[in-house]
Amino acid sequence: MFGRGYRFIQILSIDIVIGVVVLLRFFCAHFEIRVDWQVYALLACSVWLIYTADHIRDAEKAKMTNRSRYLFHHKFKRPLIASSIVVIILMLALIFYIPSIILISGIILAAFSFIYLLVQHQLSIWLCKEFYVAIVYSIGILMVPTLLSGKAEWSYLILLFLLTFTNLVIFSWYEKDQDERDGFMSLATRLSHDGIEKLMLILVSFGFGISILNFNEIHLFFLISFGLYAMMILKPQSLRKNQLYRTIGDGVFLLPIIWEWI
Repeated sequence: MFGRGYRFIQILSIDIVIGVVVLLRFFCAHFEIRVDWQVYALLACSVWLIYTADHIRDAEKAKMTNRSRYLFHHKFKRPLIASSIVVIILMLALIFYIPSIILISGIILAAFSFIYLLVQHQLSIWLCKEFYVAIVYSIGILMVPTLLSGKAEWSYLILLFLLTFTNLVIFSWYEKDQDERDGFMSLATRLSHDGIEKLMLILVSFGFGISILNFNEIHLFFLISFGLYAMMILKPQSLRKNQLYRTIGDGVFLLPIIWEWI
């Protein structure tokens, strides 16, 4: 029962949304700033909309797929679109409670995200999808604490980008056969087997290296996270069962909850 419930949460990208909120809370606490719940809600709604729109579009493209996420988004396309409209209305109500600097920056970031969704295929010719998603995701989370505190911690942005990029690269590696069957382009389908493995090892190594420098609680989170990703690279067969690799890969972004208990 629990397994089905969690799988449903994954299909709807709710675990991604929770991870975004947890990370925002984590960085805001570190920067010692207070953020109203409306900011968390607006970020959560934005991320859910982007992921849902992306999955609906992919589901339309991969009509012969056997992946549960795309089957679900294809079958329930209309209810999901209706839900998206409700979420958009909620977001419009929330913007009146958001600091102006956050609102303006958020609109700009949302515009880039929307453009990405429209021209993703053309962009993929020049650079991989994983790269763009990692950039938008990282900036979206660190934008709030950076702007409100007036402090720019570039190491955090680099590490969060590396962590998100590594997450997406590992997923593309695990799902290479499915992507090829469904006609999707990813880093794993574009690079050789040795090439994608070298890239993953380089990303994890950089993550470890930067995390060890100027060590603090934020870097400890990244150190643990990259350690888990290293394990995923070394143990692919045992983690494919029941898509355990996704549970661990996305679960990394929930780790900051531990700091709330300490």
